[in-house]
Amino acid sequence: MAAAPREGGLYAFGGLLAAVLLLLLIATVIDLGQPRMWGTFTQTDCEQRPRGGCRPIGMWVSDDGRTILHDVFLDGWPGDGGITRASYQPTALLGTDVVHVPTLSGIGPWVIGGFLLWWVGYVLVKAAAWGDLTVPRSWVLPGRRRPRGPAGVSPRRAYREALAERSREGHTGESGTIPEAQPKVG
Repeated sequence: MAAAPREGGLYAFGGLLAAVLLLLLIATVIDLGQPRMWGTFTQTDCEQRPRGGCRPIGMWVSDDGRTILHDVFLDGWPGDGGITRASYQPTALLGTDVVHVPTLSGIGPWVIGGFLLWWVGYVLVKAAAWGDLTVPRSWVLPGRRRPRGPAGVSPRRAYREALAERSREGHTGESGTIPEAQPKVG
């Protein structure tokens, strides 16, 4: 079944976003291997965000005192008094003007990888819902296989066929009800 133009645009957007997320994932994995220096971040200013709150800006000094960065952003939240421990990666592919609190140091690949998996799954579910992707029933309901009778026909289907056949023939049991059907063989 061909995708409608609306769905085709969504597929193009889905593929583009997946590609961007994949590139970001690769960059963050590469950044994990880059050297990391630890030091202290002191907040000196706050950049207002459009939806409220602020992004901490300040000075970062390495533990050995050799590296000092001015006007860097903090990826995280400063502690009491605007001072917190933070890491810096001078050769990082993403964000050389950013220092990270310990909780967020190295979490990038996990967050981006998780979002990428969710996004690809979401697009595939939508494609299956729109009928553009055929998914085996066992993937949707794992462990729930249809029971099969001796002739390879499900008992429910055999019963429905027997009911239909008996109603066409006009047969009823002694009590006026349709007797229990046997699976159709052959």
